[in-house]
Amino acid sequence: MKPPKRKTKSKRNPDSALREIEAKTNELMLAFFAHVREFQAAYPGDHDLRKIFEAWAIQKIAGLQYTVLHLGDKINELAARLPPP
Repeated sequence: MKPPKRKTKSKRNPDSALREIEAKTNELMLAFFAHVREFQAAYPGDHDLRKIFEAWAIQKIAGLQYTVLHLGDKINELAARLPPP
């Protein structure tokens, strides 16, 4: 006799997640190319797109790191307010 199947928490539909990831990828690409156009307009000349991308990506990563650290602090503050188990 097989044990009963355990109910799992509902998971996101992989197709839906893939569509969201693709949409966010496209949004980031458009944002990067807009940044390149603004940068080249502000600083005319021959520019290395790789260097522009690296600087832009580092700014995005720094923003993500700040957000994660800030959320971690908030989660810890909320957890500290919970009664002990």
